[in-house]
Amino acid sequence: MRKKIIVITFLFMLITTTAFALSVRVKVTNATKGGELAGYPFKILVVEPDRYGGIKVLKEHEFRTGASGSFEGKVDVSAAKAIMAEINYRGVSYYSPLSQIEKDREKYIFNINVYEITDKSDSIEATERSLTITPYDDKTLIVNDSVTFVNNSSFTYVGKYDDKLKINKSLFIPLPAGYMLMNVNGVDRKDIYTLGSGIASHEKLIPGEISISLRYILKSDTGVFDMSLHNEDYSAVAGKTSFYFTNRENWNVKATNLQQRGESWEGSDLRSVKFKISSPSYKGFFSLWQASIAAAFIVIGTGLVVMKNKIYRWKLVKEKRRLEKIVAELKSEADEVDLKGYYKSFLDVLESRQREIEERLAP
Repeated sequence: MRKKIIVITFLFMLITTTAFALSVRVKVTNATKGGELAGYPFKILVVEPDRYGGIKVLKEHEFRTGASGSFEGKVDVSAAKAIMAEINYRGVSYYSPLSQIEKDREKYIFNINVYEITDKSDSIEATERSLTITPYDDKTLIVNDSVTFVNNSSFTYVGKYDDKLKINKSLFIPLPAGYMLMNVNGVDRKDIYTLGSGIASHEKLIPGEISISLRYILKSDTGVFDMSLHNEDYSAVAGKTSFYFTNRENWNVKATNLQQRGESWEGSDLRSVKFKISSPSYKGFFSLWQASIAAAFIVIGTGLVVMKNKIYRWKLVKEKRRLEKIVAELKSEADEVDLKGYYKSFLDVLESRQREIEERLAP
């Protein structure tokens, strides 16, 4: 009886495993040099996509390509909804597209290209950048910003090390001063460095196109927003830059080197973009805010003048009392020992100073 239970259990496990095993075929090609990548390790990831566009890895299976650069075999995918292939080559991870697990599908085929690496940015272009600006209130703007980069080479660009900042930078996106970054899509947030003049990324840029979307807030106590953008020397300049301003009733826009076309402002190949926005609460130089500051300076200045005069008179009064005391002591001593002639010159100087002080203190 015990042997029968063991046999039945084994058969059940075998049937269950077979039921959840998929047939996969993986081919890895070195797209830089040409030809298949033989005898190289890779992984099949059993995953579950989430509602936010991410994935949760449930299980990893490690395999190796054969002499022909390909692999065929079975993979256990129990309790999974999708699978994908991953390979790490020269420190860069490459992924196949995600394949949903479908009932009665016989085989899943994954073709992955890998590339040699380079730190030369000659082939990296920022083809287009688009900023959509929406006022939240008179002192707050919300900006949705997207940039498209293209790697036109057959190498994966890995960026260069910045000795000053002690970071490796592959991409740089200039942002307006005082931005507050809310969200980033298109690159892993862990690969982002927030700098004062923008954001830098050490994301590896494989051949092809990548779009990065940003969402950030700008605040201004004065109602004036300087949205100028300044590229670093090493950063790719956008071939086309467009600003779109929604719901801008009573707002004022000043764009020095952009051309206005309807509700948008556009420019091409600009290393620096000059763009300034003023809200309805901004009233020019003599706005309430500037007037308050000017009034404060006037009050402070007047106070300093008044206090200066009071301090000056207080010092004169103090000196006058000190002189009166000295003169009285000298006259008393001169009368006692008959030294009027000896003290006369001293008394003349002191009494002259007393008269000068009395004149200055006169109303």
